Amino acid sequence: MPDIRESIDEMIEESYLSGLTEGEIRADMERFVSICGRVIRENVHDRKQTRRLTEQLARARALSLVEDASGSRDDTDLLIPDADAHASLKGRYAERAARNKRLILRVIRECDPKLEQLIEKERFSGSIPEPSAPSLPLGVNAPRNGVKDFFLKTCFAVTLLLILLLVYLVLLQNV
Repeated sequence: MPDIRESIDEMIEESYLSGLTEGEIRADMERFVSICGRVIRENVHDRKQTRRLTEQLARARALSLVEDASGSRDDTDLLIPDADAHASLKGRYAERAARNKRLILRVIRECDPKLEQLIEKERFSGSIPEPSAPSLPLGVNAPRNGVKDFFLKTCFAVTLLLILLLVYLVLLQNV
C-alpha cells in the first residue's frame, strides 16, 4: 500500500491532469518521460545501475499494462456513449497517466532517491511564472476622469441614503 504522501501526490497530479485534454495529457507525459530520461542520462554513469533501473522500469510498465487491461474489462459503462461517459474516459485517462508517473518516480526513487529529487526539481523549475511588478507603484493613484469620479461618488451617496431610508422604515414598522 503506497504511503500517504505518495497518494496525495498522485491525487494532485490526477487533478491537474483532469483539467487537460487528452492531447495535452499525452504532451505532459512525453515531457515527463523526456525529463526523466535526460536526468538519468546526465546523472547515472554506472552501467549496472542503468541496467537495473531499465529492468525495473520495464517491469513496472508491464505491471501497469496488466492493471490497465484488467481494469478495462470492468468498464461496462463504456458501451453507452454520452457526455458523462466521455468525461469518465477522460478521468480514467488522467488517473492512469498520474498513476504511471508516480510509478515511474517510485521505481527511480528505489534505485536512487537523489534522482527523484532532481527530476522533481527539473519538472517544476520555471513552470510557475514570476509575478510581474505592478505597472504603478503602490500608493500612487492613477489619474481619473473628473466626470467618472463625480458619477461614482454620487452613486455611492445615493446608495447610502437608500440604505438609511430602508433602516428608518424598518424601525418605524417595529414601533
